[in-house]
Amino acid sequence: MWWLRIVVAVVVVVAAVEKPGWQPRFLGQTALKHAAFTEAYISEDETLDYLDRWTIYISTFDPFGGVDNVYRMRSPGRYLDDVASWQVEVMDNSAFWPNNPDYLPSSIGGAEGVIWSSGFLVPGKTEGQLQMYNTTKDPVLGPYNIASKDTLAWSYHRVVWKDMDVDGDLDALTARFHQPLIGSTKHDLLWFENTGAGFSEGWPAHVVSSGGPDVHFALVTLSAGGRDYHCIVVGEFFNEKVSIYWTESETNDWTDLDLVKSRVINEKAGQVFDVLVDDFNRDGVLEFCATEFRTDLGVGQVTVYFFPDDFRTDEFPHLKIADGFRPNQVFGSPTMSPGTPKVYYPSKAYADDVAEDGLPHKPFLLVSGDDDGRMYVLYPNTEDRNDWVYQKHILVDTEMTTIGKMTHGDFNGDGYEEVVVAGYTIGQLYVYTYAP
Repeated sequence: MWWLRIVVAVVVVVAAVEKPGWQPRFLGQTALKHAAFTEAYISEDETLDYLDRWTIYISTFDPFGGVDNVYRMRSPGRYLDDVASWQVEVMDNSAFWPNNPDYLPSSIGGAEGVIWSSGFLVPGKTEGQLQMYNTTKDPVLGPYNIASKDTLAWSYHRVVWKDMDVDGDLDALTARFHQPLIGSTKHDLLWFENTGAGFSEGWPAHVVSSGGPDVHFALVTLSAGGRDYHCIVVGEFFNEKVSIYWTESETNDWTDLDLVKSRVINEKAGQVFDVLVDDFNRDGVLEFCATEFRTDLGVGQVTVYFFPDDFRTDEFPHLKIADGFRPNQVFGSPTMSPGTPKVYYPSKAYADDVAEDGLPHKPFLLVSGDDDGRMYVLYPNTEDRNDWVYQKHILVDTEMTTIGKMTHGDFNGDGYEEVVVAGYTIGQLYVYTYAP
């Protein structure tokens, strides 16, 4: 029966999932002026057809205009064969400089939706908001600005839902900054309390810390001293640092500020635009990456940080996995690069498969070049868990000043990932797929 063993061996080889190439297939592009931040979400409503559960949300902002449009593209998987004819619809136009549209779970107000952050340093665009939308209705219900009680012109970029007061419901954790005409920039890490009013305005605000966090942050649970800590890794854009915050509360209650602690992870990180927590080499241990622009060198990089045995006291080892990001200038003013990173797999089969060592395959990374006008794919060089070399490939070069953010998802359910890239200056949405 020697021939049977050969057949079985051949079958095993054929069944193994081959590592895909880094480059997805270009499907097309559609015009959208000032396309900036994008996110794609799949509805939790499983009664809907799979294709209709997906929606792409896109912010736009005009530095010379008034309020800006926010858009959505519903059921994108139905229209992948004709991207040029996409009917991207205006969802609202009531905010100045909309930033990221973050997911809003149905547990908050009985229906799912998005919460849209806004505001920036540009004159006339500094009045930021945190606007909730019920997207299960057509047209959407909202916006409801939970930050309507602000007394200063704050700018917001991200909301993460976390139970900060341990009362059983999710609160809106965020960071913000305010740059006055005279004086230094103010910045806070804070949360807006969910009092059970659902879609409503003017949630109570609770400042956790001032003077550090300002734009983006990420959550992580870390063990030290025999217990778990709910931590917040933050980028300090204006201070050019990376830091970590935690509470010594045994119940991870953030309401007692005397128990809130912090420390600087890297005081020479540069301008940190974004941070992302993930297990990048899939060895079962979390790391985080930061996109950093070194103002002293005029060049940006993507840095991976390793959590030490005791995050409260030990140093955080770190290394560069991509560098050489050189931003363009906007009207002669300093800019930065890179922007947001995202982790993804090109296909479900590759995500579900394992490498030769029995561990999951390493994922790929998308990285926005922000003010260099390019979108990148970071492609893991090998499956060796100790190999942190990535091939840096240009997915799209707009040859213009600034590119926006990207999003991804299997929009048509064929098992392959689609990628949508917002070209800000050029005013285009680019769509790709890993389907053959």
